[in-house]
Amino acid sequence: MTVRIERVMSGEEFTAMGDDAVARGFYRNDRRLFLPGTAWFMPWFYDPTGERVRQGKHVLHAAPPADPNARTSHLSPHYWRDHAAHRPPICVICPNGDPWEIDAWSSNGTGWTVTGELPRITCAPSIVAGDYHGFLRDGEFTPDLEGRTYG
Repeated sequence: MTVRIERVMSGEEFTAMGDDAVARGFYRNDRRLFLPGTAWFMPWFYDPTGERVRQGKHVLHAAPPADPNARTSHLSPHYWRDHAAHRPPICVICPNGDPWEIDAWSSNGTGWTVTGELPRITCAPSIVAGDYHGFLRDGEFTPDLEGRTYG
């Protein structure tokens, strides 16, 4: 089964969907509702417009770190260098149903280089999210490199 990023939500839409899930008796980020191929912006981590700060809403980082290569933020140096000026961080649901923050540090390096715009983004190197190991290229996840299937 091919998984493409098909749904892109703003941070407000993501929050509203989570609130609706709870009101309907689901978990806030329930896998039955947040399906593979769903993506959303996370302005509560960083909002390049500054609007959340002006509204008095929580923002983890009100400004980029002094040294983006120091691990003072969970957001990667790639994000701070390439994307912080024009978009909030992004989260994507992988083929196995696990969320993946594409702009975070990875467990084995500085994170991912992200090119393109949602929904047609490409990330490198490969992704390991739970039991999914593959790539996201032009908005489409590759099949699992270990041969696992989801569905």
